[in-house]
Amino acid sequence: MLIHFVYPFSAEDIREFQEHYPIIFATGNKMHRGKRFRDVEFQQSQVGSSSAQSMRSQQPQQHESESQHEFQSQQHPGQEVMDDLHIQDEQVRVRLTRGSSRSRDVWQLREDEKMVVECNELGQPIKRAGCLLSSFLGSVARRGQLCPLNYHKWNDMLPSYKVELLKFVQKKFVLPPESHDWVLKSLNRKWKEYKSKLKADWKREGMTEEEVARVCPPDVYHHQWRELVYYWFSERGQTYSDIGRAARASQTIPHTSGSKSYARLRAEFMEDHGRKPGEVEFYKMTHTHRDGSFVREESRDIVDRATSLISERIGESSSIGNTRGVEAQVFTELMGSERYGRVRGYGVGVTPTQLSAVGRYTQDVRQSSSTAEVNDLKAEIKELKQSHQTEMQSLRAQINQITSLLHQFVPPQVPDSSSARRDGDAIDP
Repeated sequence: MLIHFVYPFSAEDIREFQEHYPIIFATGNKMHRGKRFRDVEFQQSQVGSSSAQSMRSQQPQQHESESQHEFQSQQHPGQEVMDDLHIQDEQVRVRLTRGSSRSRDVWQLREDEKMVVECNELGQPIKRAGCLLSSFLGSVARRGQLCPLNYHKWNDMLPSYKVELLKFVQKKFVLPPESHDWVLKSLNRKWKEYKSKLKADWKREGMTEEEVARVCPPDVYHHQWRELVYYWFSERGQTYSDIGRAARASQTIPHTSGSKSYARLRAEFMEDHGRKPGEVEFYKMTHTHRDGSFVREESRDIVDRATSLISERIGESSSIGNTRGVEAQVFTELMGSERYGRVRGYGVGVTPTQLSAVGRYTQDVRQSSSTAEVNDLKAEIKELKQSHQTEMQSLRAQINQITSLLHQFVPPQVPDSSSARRDGDAIDP
């Protein structure tokens, strides 16, 4: 039996080891490593029973303290509550699962099981399943048989690869059709990030192309690695590298949202407040810490200037539509115009054209839904009137029928003229 050490040790652990295994600390490195471990194995057999008893006596207390700590952590008011994961099988039966899950749990799903992903109106995954999908795509992008590294750009990759990638992801997740574009864009981003990480880890300053290509990472194919290294040292690759390095240096204000996507943050805000966040409001959310302090003074200055400009331009008008329009205009003036193919504050997969199209679509849907409700109410009122008239006509017909039957079986009563005449004679003098 060998002893597996876990560093670092505490002072009490070191003293305990010195008492039980003095041969290790006494001889140091002079004794052969194999003999040291044989001696340790012999001493461990002698003290194993006592240590096992002490460990068994300590286990219930440790378990109790861990369970108590877990209960307290669950009751912590600031802790984020995890939503359930929906897993669907071939019979379209859905089961719920809770607890922490990672991308490796997705790889270990049964062949007949898939995770159900929910998306927003822009096709971006949200909630906990969306987080797992993003992590899973990161692991897919690091596999050379699925995302080859010998392509210089994502657009140069064969369309057949992208189709197979989408089919492979659909074996693990139930994806809405509107999320397919986001999946490919996210794979593109993670694929480029993986290549950038390989370059930062394996290409050092002053190394030649032959030196870098000679040492291949363990999880990369050799032929893909050589072509990737060749591109790094090419004139085109160095030009794009300088452009990317300059663009990255210009980003001086980091965000504080961590690994949580902007789509998930917006979805949680809408669930809590029942409305969409404003441009300046969302910028403040993603650039402040939990204690309310800004991540940079530049971000504080942007929020202060935007707030003052919005107050000046709104004036007496305080309608919601006017406020949002002014807020978006002021935010664009301070931050600059949007770049091609992206929208600030929305994350991966959203373009200005798509955002405006979705806005028009949702507006048309609301108008059409309200018009449809009015038309349904009018039709319902008209139907009620017609049914009421029909019922009244039927009731009149029944009353007429009953009246006719009464006339047939009950003859009309005629007053007796003789009795009336006798009464008249008795009255007269």
